[in-house]
Amino acid sequence: MKKILSLITAICIMLMTSVTAFAAEIPSSEKVKAQIDGAAAYITKDVQSYDVDRALDFCMIADSGADVSKYKDGFIKDVKSNLDTNKGKIVSAYGENLTTYGAVIIALTALDEDISDFYGYDIGKAFLAMDPTAEPVSLNYYRIITQGAFYCENSDEFLTKVCDTYIANHYTMGKGVDYYGYSCDNTAYFIDAVSYGYYATDKYEDILKDAIAVLDTYKVDGGYCFNPEYGKETNADSTALALMAHSAYIADTDNLDKHYETVNGIYADLCKFEGSGTGIFTYDGDDSIYTTKEALIALSYYYWDVVFQEIPDDEPPTDDGETTTAVTSEPTTAKPKTTVSAANTSKKSPATGSNAAAVSAAAAFIAATGMLAVLKKKEK
Repeated sequence: MKKILSLITAICIMLMTSVTAFAAEIPSSEKVKAQIDGAAAYITKDVQSYDVDRALDFCMIADSGADVSKYKDGFIKDVKSNLDTNKGKIVSAYGENLTTYGAVIIALTALDEDISDFYGYDIGKAFLAMDPTAEPVSLNYYRIITQGAFYCENSDEFLTKVCDTYIANHYTMGKGVDYYGYSCDNTAYFIDAVSYGYYATDKYEDILKDAIAVLDTYKVDGGYCFNPEYGKETNADSTALALMAHSAYIADTDNLDKHYETVNGIYADLCKFEGSGTGIFTYDGDDSIYTTKEALIALSYYYWDVVFQEIPDDEPPTDDGETTTAVTSEPTTAKPKTTVSAANTSKKSPATGSNAAAVSAAAAFIAATGMLAVLKKKEK
């Protein structure tokens, strides 16, 4: 217990002494939350319902922390019906596949549903029984598979095989991911996907650091470009995905000032592409649902970087690791970027055993460094 409390206190102090230098340059969490809500409203403006076949879109919106209450009951009903029809398996219009399982698991987790006992069905068990080396129809969907696996119990072996397959088949050190050519976008998606394997198992650090270095070769004045071979013009899609990747994986946890400076700068560049309304982003000058979807993912990750920079630096943790600052529970974004209260431990970040209270009390602080999942794994 003393060891974990010492680690928690050290991380808290590191965080609070690191945010001051760039506090004046960051947006408010209220502004970023408004952009998240605006993006979600724009994406769903013509959508009446979501079901298993549209889980890929729904999981992104639900996981962002936006209000999806109007879709919740219909989605849950459709998932249950799908499981009933297919005898405990999730089968979409594309058959039984890893991507749909991952999307359904992410969505249900965001809706605070128990994936291990969903109307008597263990969705996680059915997911992990599939072949982890089966590749998705798009490499960009690997991040859905790894995030879904991250939320399942006893998934480390499965998650490792998924990441190993992705790396072996598609990643080249010093160059990134070759998916119809090398690009900023391909490598950004890769970083997010493999970071789940890193947080669960402590593997892949060297590859992720290499990928971050590759990603930043696409940085140009005003943001990120898709591929310099096709021109160095910045665009919202690549800039948003770069923000997602940098917020998903912190390459140097000993230098949070540098991390915050990086993500704050990318966010400022992304905002230059905001279109006709709050949270609506453009492609080639016109409002774009596709670009707004990618921006929504990035903003829901970056939100927590902003929240933790807002924590007052004159508020040290108490002896038991607690702080009096209340951290909002929305958006409920991916992996370690999530909050846990001592009274109500989230299913996304289950602290177990005698260390549960200590982990929970300071989980919000640890989340900002991208270390929460690793800590929980080690303390189980």
